[in-house]
Amino acid sequence: MKVRRLTRQYGFFGYSIYRYLVNETLHNGSYLLLWCEETAQYWNASLEDVTRIVNGCIQVGLFNDELFRKHWGLTSADIQRNYMDHVRSCGMLSRYPGIPKESELSAS
Repeated sequence: MKVRRLTRQYGFFGYSIYRYLVNETLHNGSYLLLWCEETAQYWNASLEDVTRIVNGCIQVGLFNDELFRKHWGLTSADIQRNYMDHVRSCGMLSRYPGIPKESELSAS
């Protein structure tokens, strides 16, 4: 439902930005992607357009609003679950620490 709401509002361009941000987070071996102008420059679009789509992702609940406002970080319970599943399955808990309690989200 969240993805449908995003694509209704921003089309497949909005969805592809969302998927890129999720993939970039997990590719970096993290549970959170810091949002900055450099992150937005990957796309052949204006910073305003990409920022509007990120805000749309937050509004529909694809990214957590509270952690974004506090830390400028993009994350969700699903991203965090995927991160921890990967860390556990690869036996890398010593290399990649768990998620700090103040950033931990429960699956919804």
